[in-house]
Amino acid sequence: MKRIELKTTESKVYAVTVFQADRAEVVRLCSVDLKAGQNEVEISQLPTVLDEDSIRVDGIGGNAVISDVIYHPPASNDSDKKHELAVKDLQKAKTALEQQLEICKKQASILQTYAGTLKGADTTGTKMNEFLDIYSERQASIDIRTTDLNEQIQAVEEQIKKEKEIWNADDESKKRAVRITVVVYAETDGPAEISLTYLVSNASWTPLYDLRATVGVEKTSISLQYRATIVQRTGEDWSDVKLTLSTASPQLGSTIPTLRPLSLWISTVVAAQSSKRRSRGIGGGSSTIRVGAPMQPSYVRVGVQDEYSSAFVHQDTIAVEGAISTSYVIEGLSTIPSDTDATSQAHKVTVAFVDLTADLEWIAVPKEQPSAFLRARVKNTSPYLFLPGRANIFLDDNFVAKSAIEHVSPNETFNCSLGVDPQVKVTYHSRTKKSRLQGGLLSTRTTTTASHQKITVKNNRGAVIPRLLVREQVPVSHDERLKVTLIDPASIEFPNRNTISAGSFKPDKAAGVLKPVKLSKGVSVRWKVNDDEDGEGEADSTAGADGAREGMIEWICEIGSGQSTDLNLAWEVTAPSGLNWGPQ
Repeated sequence: MKRIELKTTESKVYAVTVFQADRAEVVRLCSVDLKAGQNEVEISQLPTVLDEDSIRVDGIGGNAVISDVIYHPPASNDSDKKHELAVKDLQKAKTALEQQLEICKKQASILQTYAGTLKGADTTGTKMNEFLDIYSERQASIDIRTTDLNEQIQAVEEQIKKEKEIWNADDESKKRAVRITVVVYAETDGPAEISLTYLVSNASWTPLYDLRATVGVEKTSISLQYRATIVQRTGEDWSDVKLTLSTASPQLGSTIPTLRPLSLWISTVVAAQSSKRRSRGIGGGSSTIRVGAPMQPSYVRVGVQDEYSSAFVHQDTIAVEGAISTSYVIEGLSTIPSDTDATSQAHKVTVAFVDLTADLEWIAVPKEQPSAFLRARVKNTSPYLFLPGRANIFLDDNFVAKSAIEHVSPNETFNCSLGVDPQVKVTYHSRTKKSRLQGGLLSTRTTTTASHQKITVKNNRGAVIPRLLVREQVPVSHDERLKVTLIDPASIEFPNRNTISAGSFKPDKAAGVLKPVKLSKGVSVRWKVNDDEDGEGEADSTAGADGAREGMIEWICEIGSGQSTDLNLAWEVTAPSGLNWGPQ
């Protein structure tokens, strides 16, 4: 039987698939020279975070059979105990030396204190000479002892530092402490290659986006750079590997959950128990190796933009969509070293550059901020699945904001704020109020307070603003003694003669009370609708029901270049005379 020992430095990581859920699948190729008969190929220095159940060994070549795969876990932690005991012993020695040093300091202090008590009137010259001789001798002895102790303490500190450095070095080596033995039976002598596939933890990727919008007079262009940030602390470096990014979640369980009967009891807490789910990978099975045959791995060609290369090449990424996941097969090669405790860095690769279509709209909430925000309603016309991630927003080549992109499938739309548009001026005028007293001797006296709010929007852009949403609110009554009546725009229909009170509104689909109402050329008004109700939801009379209940009003404006529009909102609040009320 021939025994072949291979370290990971003698084999190559061929391909890596990185998952989002703290996993990566590594494919490593090992070249070996087999002898006729049984061979034991031991591959050492594999990552400690390797998942034993995920190991799969295949052969590339023929006339040989893999008969067994043996997993060797990391050795016991004897080295840690050895270093821990050594450091503890050194710490004890240092403490003993520091205690002796403290005694020397106290002796020196006592000697100084006693010398200060002597007075010339209380002693003779002979006694003074005798004391000075003793003082000189004792002080010299203390000084020598103090110097010696300080040197010993410094030497022990150096030993502690060196022991800790060795300990830390061993910690790094412990990250690569797994061994795998592959038992191969070959019919004849010759070279062969073994493909070793395994899952490791401490590796993941997250999406990152750069969205660039250019707003022109006639056309708006949106481009998206889809990138991925990769972090790995597996203990092994990935040098010049072919890379795939996957949205799958390996080892998260494949068992379909079941529902248990749900019973109601009085004064009893029903605890739900969750079952543990565990999925196992494919262990080493039998396969055939062709001895001496050229390497022809049956892997999909993958790759990545190498961030360390001097040239940047734009190439399309292949998106492979599975039944429950999507894999991004990226062109090129990548080098992603493993981070250590001393070094930590994120590696960014480009997934794709895509051009998207978008409809622009401006949104202003002048009560909170007298500005108009530009928002793009973007349609994902690419074949790529956009996963939730951070986004850097650029408008006309200027960085304007940080945002986020949610889960967006191909052909779905999403909203993206492009920041404040300084070329749209919004003026929120001072609100006016007038009160009048009503009622007399035969009726309840009430006070009606009329409020009026004016908003002016001006378009200073060189092109028409096709859609500007201006949002404002009227108060909603939560007390039956307070009656709120919408005066302007009076064309918005509301039940109970435009009386707005919380909980009283029930949308009347037949009446279509929630549809936008045209006020003038280019201006219509409606109760505010949610973003997911907008667009096609405008035709639905129930869209905006929440806005009606909450008193939220929304004007829809089309404003020409250099033009301005005035928007007016008026309402009255009627309450019993003398009753103090106000917003909460």
